[in-house]
Amino acid sequence: MKKPTKSARSSHSNRSPRRPRVLVSPGQHAPSPSSMAPGILSADIVKGKVGVEAVVVRVAPHYLIVITGGAKPTVSMACTHHGFVAEAFELNGQLEQVINHIRKRFPELRVD
Repeated sequence: MKKPTKSARSSHSNRSPRRPRVLVSPGQHAPSPSSMAPGILSADIVKGKVGVEAVVVRVAPHYLIVITGGAKPTVSMACTHHGFVAEAFELNGQLEQVINHIRKRFPELRVD
């Protein structure tokens, strides 16, 4: 799985890597740590030259969800060192096929 590029944030941060963080747009207020969902360690927006390149959500210590933008957006889900990436830009494409496979194989996980 290709990792997103580093965001434009300063590399000299005083934050601990385990402390939850949420980047917000100008004018918005950051949520308090108590209002964040349990298990979400961070939600980062990776900005590029033309806007948002990716959104990276770290869920618990070993789980990661990455959504990339561009002409061919992708969704990646990973656990420690393995996972999958699926293109998310056309109907009945890779992401929809993965979702349908999971819905059939694990009907108790379906969301409609």
